Amino acid sequence: MDQNTYRKVFTEFLNGYWGAFHEALEAQSVNPRMLADPLFNAVVSAHRRFAAVRDGVDPAVERLGRLWRHVAERRKVTFEAPLSAREVAQAREEFKTIYDTLVALGQAYPESAREVVSHAVHGTPRTPLRADAAW
Repeated sequence: MDQNTYRKVFTEFLNGYWGAFHEALEAQSVNPRMLADPLFNAVVSAHRRFAAVRDGVDPAVERLGRLWRHVAERRKVTFEAPLSAREVAQAREEFKTIYDTLVALGQAYPESAREVVSHAVHGTPRTPLRADAAW
């Protein structure tokens, strides 16, 4: 992976995928009894985009894909069901794993890694959530 590709992948992860999940948690922290379809769908769409970029090389991405499929099935039965505490915890652990993998890859490009993190609108999976959904 070259520096330009690394920067794009890391940015997509933090501002796209992690950002969509973080926004869903923010909304759920306001109304813990529901998660609007557009917010959940944004997470699933961000997952698909990021999974395509990672091209099957990341087991944590695959585990998140299984989690989102499970949540989607549950939401067919219970319209706009929120993420459970267990699902949020599992997702956060997988996001941390992906983040750690990308940080390790970024050791070859420390300035790019620092720049991407400094511009991450939603922080990182390793920093405290800005809106705690009481998990």
